[in-house]
Amino acid sequence: MPQRFARSPYSFQRRKTSDSDEHAESLGKWDQIYNQLTPGPFSGEVTDIWFEGIQIFRETTNRSVSQSGTTWKGSFVIGIPVGLKTPGLFAKQLLTQDSVLAFRGDNDFTLTTPDNFDAVVVAVPEQALIDAIQPHSNEELKQLFPSAPSVLVIPPGKLDELRNCLLSIFDPSNFEPGLLAYPQVQKAMRSAIIGHLAEVLGTATQAPPPSRSFKGRLQVVRDATDYALSHTTEPITVGDLCEKLNISRRMLNYCFLEVFGTNPVQYLRTLRLNGVRRELRECSGSTSAIRDIASNWGFWHLSRFAGEYRELFGELPSDTLRSLRA
Repeated sequence: MPQRFARSPYSFQRRKTSDSDEHAESLGKWDQIYNQLTPGPFSGEVTDIWFEGIQIFRETTNRSVSQSGTTWKGSFVIGIPVGLKTPGLFAKQLLTQDSVLAFRGDNDFTLTTPDNFDAVVVAVPEQALIDAIQPHSNEELKQLFPSAPSVLVIPPGKLDELRNCLLSIFDPSNFEPGLLAYPQVQKAMRSAIIGHLAEVLGTATQAPPPSRSFKGRLQVVRDATDYALSHTTEPITVGDLCEKLNISRRMLNYCFLEVFGTNPVQYLRTLRLNGVRRELRECSGSTSAIRDIASNWGFWHLSRFAGEYRELFGELPSDTLRSLRA
């Protein structure tokens, strides 16, 4: 007769989301900001699993999103795209179907995803991976665990094995979450996941660096965005950005078109609209608060603002307030 064991703690949560901020808040121990970049109602789903000190989640989003933040200290994170047709942008590098994103838990990261993004992400204690790989030197350790967020290229066979292993956990026909209550299952899954990760990291190489011209244009975009978001109480113009960055209008426009496929006016307006939405979701006031919040983000033509808000999010600002009270 098999020996019975006490049940082991685990967490399994699945959540459908209709807002990029709501989506960012769905992940435990992650401190993130999501900004919706492409227009239309947002729809996402997060399935988040915790056991034996490991976090595995799958997230899908139907709209392009810019993400930034950090995760839990002591972790090492690997993100694997699923069916990625249009490249994303992670840490100033292109993220493709044949690559993975990797970073330490104490690193700030940035990620811009395309429409219809789907990814499986694993966060494990870094020391557990080191113990599994057993690097022979500090140089090998540095190569396996980049000090800064990076895109890694993996041989297709190894990457497919890891991707299929992780996707099977989210397939109801293959796996029942309640089985995680058994310590034997947790131990076997932990061993399999860390083993796959160790093999993948052992064969990984750094993705080719972006061209010098692309890297320079990306830095212009980052500087322009940072400046605009640090002056939200002022209606920053393209002229202001050109003067601050000592760059021509033509070059600024070209930088944004190459990096994000849109012009700087549209991109910065999108970030400001996300800022308004974020404050509206935290607001308990009346509809008159919409005017104050919009004005604080530099929108002075309120009817035009309402139209732009609806175009991006698929609802009016008043609808956002109303839905939170329901």
